[in-house]
Amino acid sequence: MLRSRPTKQHAAPSNNGSFSTHSTRRSNGGNNYDDPRGRRKSAIPTTSLIGTLIVASILFLVLLFSGSLSNINTSDINSSSSTGVEVVDNNNNAPKVDGIHIIHDNNNQQSFKTTITSDTTGATSPTTGATLHIIFSTDCGTYQHWQSYLFFHRAYSIRQPGYITRIASGCTEKQLQDEKAWHEEHIAKVMSDRYRIHFTPHFSGVKDETTGEVKDDYKYFNKPFGLKHFLEHDELLGLVVESSGNNQMKQPNDIIILCDPDFALLRPITDDFSNPRETLVGPRRKTHFDEMSSHIVTHGHPYAQTYGLGTQWRTFNLDEIAGATSPAKEVDQKNGGLFYPAGPPYIGTASDMY
Repeated sequence: MLRSRPTKQHAAPSNNGSFSTHSTRRSNGGNNYDDPRGRRKSAIPTTSLIGTLIVASILFLVLLFSGSLSNINTSDINSSSSTGVEVVDNNNNAPKVDGIHIIHDNNNQQSFKTTITSDTTGATSPTTGATLHIIFSTDCGTYQHWQSYLFFHRAYSIRQPGYITRIASGCTEKQLQDEKAWHEEHIAKVMSDRYRIHFTPHFSGVKDETTGEVKDDYKYFNKPFGLKHFLEHDELLGLVVESSGNNQMKQPNDIIILCDPDFALLRPITDDFSNPRETLVGPRRKTHFDEMSSHIVTHGHPYAQTYGLGTQWRTFNLDEIAGATSPAKEVDQKNGGLFYPAGPPYIGTASDMY
């Protein structure tokens, strides 16, 4: 029964204990009524709509599991279609299509899996054409294993352009083989062959400067040193070793986007921040941002997310941490607070990152 909102003046209990108003009049049509202002309205009974949806769902399930779909001839399926249902024989050798992949074995038992035909998103920025590398650093534990899967799945869902690489540090040989096989089966083959995994040694051990003995573990070392290893040894980036010892990067102009594994991407992230509708800049930095001639990541012009880190780092022992000649020592309080409280995602060219 359709009811309008009760008021203090007109609300009265109905026979079933709920409230209705005396000012709402039903017409003889059943689905038509007058609202409290005398305007004629029509309504679809909620129970009828829900009932229709339930019946339709039940019929679909009955057809699906009664084997009716198994009578579809695979020759009737358009293999160039990008959506829909694919029915595959027991040899599983029919062309793949995006969507539901229904497999029948010799006993006519059905199983399902998602399939992809081709990756059309691409590895380059849609506005600048630069090759993008979205990377995130993990260990080989279970916790960051499922975080990695979510990261890849979100990237797949929003059609994130670029190569997306998980850097896994400190794996045992068994963990390495297990992760490689799992990634190939559940990520690369199902989502995209642009989704990759790069293994590095364990970098988080803290050594005694005198004895060289590992005395502590600082897991955050895996991110910078894992990135360095990736930039030096990745098959797409890597270094070109020269006899002179002056090694060069293969692709110094590629864009690196360094994220954390607990990110859940809601929209594609690239190297172009020119669109004001997609770029949020705080009032403190707005004037400087508007005066910039370009809002695209280039050599010497990285970007990062603003974090509330302040300039406390200027009070640290920078000689010991960064070296006596580090440019970090030249940053004053004003510029330190304006440009340096940054966190992931860090976005810069490969040469700048290295």
